[in-house]
Amino acid sequence: MKRQAQEPSNPSLLETGKALDRLVNEKFAREGFDRLTTIQEKALPVIARKVNCLLVAPTGSGKTEAAVMPVFTALSQEEKNGIRAIYITPLRALNNDVLRRIVRYAESEGLRVEIRHGDTSAAARKKIMDNPPDVLITTPESLAVVLTNEKMLAALKGLRYVIVDEVHELVPSERGSHLSISLERLQAASNHELTRIGLSATVGNLEEAAKFVAGAGRKHAVLVDTAARGYDIEVKYVKGSLNNVAHFVVEYVKSSKVEGSVLLFTNTRDEAEYLGTILNNQSEIKVDIHHGSLSKEMREETEHTLRAGEAGIVVCTSSLELGLDIGAVDLVIHYGSPRQVSKLMQRIGRSRHKQREFAKGLVVTNNPDDEIEALAIINRMKHGSIEEQKMHEGALDAMAHHLVGLAMQTRDPVSVDRAYDLVTLAHPFRAVRLSDVESCLDILAGHHVIKYDRESRTYSRKIKAYKYYFENLSMIPHVLKFEVVDSISKRRIGTLDQQFVGDYGERGNVFVLKGSQWRVLAVDEGRMVVNVEPLRGAAINIPYWVGEMIPVDFKTAEQVGIIRDQAAKGHVKLSTDIMDDTQKALGLIPDSKNIVVESMASRNMLVIHSTFGSKTNNTLASLLSTILSSQLGYVVESRADAYRIMLTSSARMAKGRIEAALNDVYDLEPVIIASLSGTHQINWKVWMVAKRFGMIAREAVYDKKAARLIYDRYSKTPVSSESIRELVHDKYDMAHAAKVLAGIKDGTIKLHWLEVTKFSDLARPIMEHSAKSAAAPQSIEKGVIELVKERLEKTKHRLVCIRCGKWERVMETREVPEVIACPSCRSKLVTATFWSDYDMSKVIQRRLAGGKLSDEENHRFERAWKVASLVNNFGRKALVVLAGHGVGADTAARILRNYIDDEQVYRSIYEAEKQYVITRGFWND
Repeated sequence: MKRQAQEPSNPSLLETGKALDRLVNEKFAREGFDRLTTIQEKALPVIARKVNCLLVAPTGSGKTEAAVMPVFTALSQEEKNGIRAIYITPLRALNNDVLRRIVRYAESEGLRVEIRHGDTSAAARKKIMDNPPDVLITTPESLAVVLTNEKMLAALKGLRYVIVDEVHELVPSERGSHLSISLERLQAASNHELTRIGLSATVGNLEEAAKFVAGAGRKHAVLVDTAARGYDIEVKYVKGSLNNVAHFVVEYVKSSKVEGSVLLFTNTRDEAEYLGTILNNQSEIKVDIHHGSLSKEMREETEHTLRAGEAGIVVCTSSLELGLDIGAVDLVIHYGSPRQVSKLMQRIGRSRHKQREFAKGLVVTNNPDDEIEALAIINRMKHGSIEEQKMHEGALDAMAHHLVGLAMQTRDPVSVDRAYDLVTLAHPFRAVRLSDVESCLDILAGHHVIKYDRESRTYSRKIKAYKYYFENLSMIPHVLKFEVVDSISKRRIGTLDQQFVGDYGERGNVFVLKGSQWRVLAVDEGRMVVNVEPLRGAAINIPYWVGEMIPVDFKTAEQVGIIRDQAAKGHVKLSTDIMDDTQKALGLIPDSKNIVVESMASRNMLVIHSTFGSKTNNTLASLLSTILSSQLGYVVESRADAYRIMLTSSARMAKGRIEAALNDVYDLEPVIIASLSGTHQINWKVWMVAKRFGMIAREAVYDKKAARLIYDRYSKTPVSSESIRELVHDKYDMAHAAKVLAGIKDGTIKLHWLEVTKFSDLARPIMEHSAKSAAAPQSIEKGVIELVKERLEKTKHRLVCIRCGKWERVMETREVPEVIACPSCRSKLVTATFWSDYDMSKVIQRRLAGGKLSDEENHRFERAWKVASLVNNFGRKALVVLAGHGVGADTAARILRNYIDDEQVYRSIYEAEKQYVITRGFWND
């Protein structure tokens, strides 16, 4: 699979290459390698001959050594001349293990290595500047800083090699796009033609990833380790909530007699925290938690116990997916579907990766969708089918940042044409137009970041350029974070997003972090610190961090349709009867050739079963919602997951309308862009992009009205076009949606319409999560309801008799009898208020005595009367509902009137709490 790697025509280079091959082989032997791995054998001759290349191999295949050994050996043969090699890694903790190995290999060749990242001290940075090392290890963000420093630019003149690690992580992210221009700026700074080496796990579009590393139009080789590793993966379905899953995991680990550590991956930090808490409470096995919002010390402590083989179970997110050399992991468990083949391979591949044995894994889930999806992903993996990583092409905010960077690395004005030529050498920016560069310069000049002279077609930096450039080094969205500090041990525990602190940061509230419970003592907004104390056994909130669920691609969804068919025919055994039930309810199985619509006319609601993946369904849902809303004159709300689209409206959505909408001819993109206008998604995106263009201060707290104004005012500029481009890249798939619509038109995809009085079980997942909420992801909903119930039962109320005002008592909900009456006057009109409300009985007594009440007291008395009436009619149940955070008498009355069963009540309280949290900013308290 090697492409475009040509033997150099220069015979002296060929001889040098052969001599270097021999020296590198000797170096491997000296470092204790008996023999070379597949990727090392392929890489050595190519790197020795200075060909740009991408090395593709799984974890544990020695690809780091394949890249650095030939480079260090070559450098040891040349005279010292500033920084001659740069190793760029996107890993947040600048992966300690890989680092230690690289430093050792370099030093044994007499080379000096320095590391520069965000946490490097000023003294260490000065040392690097005054005495540049032979090899610099850095992150994409720190590289952007290095490129503006005069001394460092002088030290880079002798640069010959650039190694980029974790290319599969960089290609689909804007961080990668930004780095691609940094690589061109490095090339411009060096007097030599650079040799670029990329290291990557397997991706679906290798050629594109190689171009990303080499740059536009440069020759390159793609070297793949084809010795595929074996995977032994079980899929287990557990009926019940997350608590049952945790119990199953404990039993499975015990019965499997696991020797080393166990990694338990989840898709979100919320799930990691939740599972960690339950496991801690349920078993004597040691449980640790590792995710990106925990402090560096906490993460390193966990990594250390893993390396030492003393870890027990470590519950983690993608923070442990990459490069960490974490010792003997015997088993990897994944809660829920990994959603992507590449994620499954990286995560399960962490097990036994030292021995090159079969990687051993277990996918455990309590969701029928996830069971089928996991089987589909394992099928794809066996056939070597992996997702393509879609690059961010022409990211204008990343380009604008580099345009300012170019002005900062020189005192002379920068030519617009020279900047354009440099930017378009980067593969993701090869198609950028000169007019795009000019419009970005217009915005930067309008906000006084640069001075732009349109006559001479040059621009130069202004004083504001420094603040703008250094504040926007990171392409990762800037969400303000609060540090969490244990007031007793004074240790940093981790961080919480501003959204969670805003919602739950009141003093006395309890939440989970690092698998333990913490009570808020104080929030210091100036210093962005939450002071807490540890706690045992109280009711809890799970923090939510701003993060997205991983999308399921078109091919996986297609495969799910195939497995559904096989299960219905009895060829595949599933743990649930969901496919038999679906066959009975719908008469056929929805798959990629059969779209099935369940229509419930009485509720003006449709569920469209469409197995086309997250982004394609998102696109179709937005299209239908926009077209139908404009035709009906009523809003049609839509939501989608990887296998369904749900539409609801106040108007009737007839079969003919839906069929016509799907059979019409569209230019998809303008319709989707029109559907975004005014939505939360676009407002939030515009806010982030405006920050990256220097229009809003980095520390500004999100304001959706201001975001809307920016979107409208800058509607024909890079700010709005970049916001739309990012959203379309992240959430939509126009190409596959167009394919589906074409299939419907030509009849290869059939549309089946069913009028139903009850939705099928297969429709349920999208119905259950149709309440619009910003909090916990769906998979932990059941477990959260159990926690909500526990918290409501333990909530304290102050009960006061509204008839006599003499009797009052503080009680927890669970202590209150079913029927409540005043022991003094026998009245059943007993009201409830906060346990710390000492004035309520005085207000009632004054009112009963005919005294005058203030407006505020009158309001309180009326509320007390409403509550007493609810308690009289519904007894203890009324107190359960009123214990909800922000649930007032009117909301409680609505919930109690719609009572079906207890679980539905707890769910309604939880939804009301979330609604309160989301909307309370608009209330006049």
